[in-house]
Amino acid sequence: MKSTALTFFLSISSFFLAAQSDTDTTVYNIADAMPYPLLKSCIPERHPGWNGNADSIRRCAETQLFSLLAANIRYPEEARTNNLQGSVVVSCIVEPSTGRMSKLQILKDIGGGCGAEAVRVLQALDEAGLRWQPAILSGKPVRLRHALPIRFRLQEAPPYYVSIEGDTIHTVLDKQADFKGGLDSLLKFLVNRLDYPTAWVDSCKTGVIEMATVIKTDGSLKVLNQLDFNNLGMDFQFEALRLARRSTGMWIPAEYGGKACNTTLPLRVVFKSEAERCKTINANFDRTMILADEGATLMEQEKPDEAIQKWNEALLIQPDNCELLYYRGTANMNQNRREEACKDYNRVKQLLGITWFEDIRRLVCGF
Repeated sequence: MKSTALTFFLSISSFFLAAQSDTDTTVYNIADAMPYPLLKSCIPERHPGWNGNADSIRRCAETQLFSLLAANIRYPEEARTNNLQGSVVVSCIVEPSTGRMSKLQILKDIGGGCGAEAVRVLQALDEAGLRWQPAILSGKPVRLRHALPIRFRLQEAPPYYVSIEGDTIHTVLDKQADFKGGLDSLLKFLVNRLDYPTAWVDSCKTGVIEMATVIKTDGSLKVLNQLDFNNLGMDFQFEALRLARRSTGMWIPAEYGGKACNTTLPLRVVFKSEAERCKTINANFDRTMILADEGATLMEQEKPDEAIQKWNEALLIQPDNCELLYYRGTANMNQNRREEACKDYNRVKQLLGITWFEDIRRLVCGF
């Protein structure tokens, strides 16, 4: 699923009514008050001017829900190829005892896999924790069949986006950004110019720090953020940042439409101590990286179980390698092994304090 901030979900059990033996099991089509999704951004406490107005809450919740649906839709390739657009209508029963959706049915389809995709997204949101305020009839919560129109619209994405700093960053390029002298020169630069923090030489710390960078039109480089996959610490992060800054002026900018343009580029650096006592640890790290690459290759070949086995072996050597934990967790999630995925995702959260995939982690595993 496309990643989006799903912190909207309101998981407060007091909103849900306990199931009772005399609950009305009739499915109604109309009620005095229709159901609406419970979303944190639409609770009355956040909007003092509403004064508990149910219509305001409902309008807010419905607007936010349709935004969530639009953000998480994967436009089916068949529909895209055949230029299919329009609204799919899916019905569901909102259960008063749990606030969940049940018995999803496609009432209107436009073909090309859009109906199935709409159902998939709704089921995914339900499993992720989306709950509903049930319908009310004669003062009591009842089961009600509710119809949800989901819009599929093809849009040609622009070849760029504007960052929060105001930079225009191109995602479609005629020519990629490159290091002067090519890949070999870049690798030599990364190996020869990276300084291992002197105070840590005997620690034998090994690991990878990946930096998200922008290569600008003048060949300069700006670091947006860092991922310290092995939790090496501030001294190592500083050296990685210093190396990146040393490369300013050594880049050939990307091009689009015959002009230089800004674009993003990941830059990875590897820290290994040259101390004699660190040889075994370095060898184990090298073995971990080989297993990681083998796992990635197997995933590209659509062999997820074999890939997971490679990452299992790698994590036996480096159990707290956050990059590997993320790879294995994502592979397990793609195989519908949610519990195993959340163990890895939550371990990354525990080790780093925050994850680079926090929206996905919260969607899958909760807070």
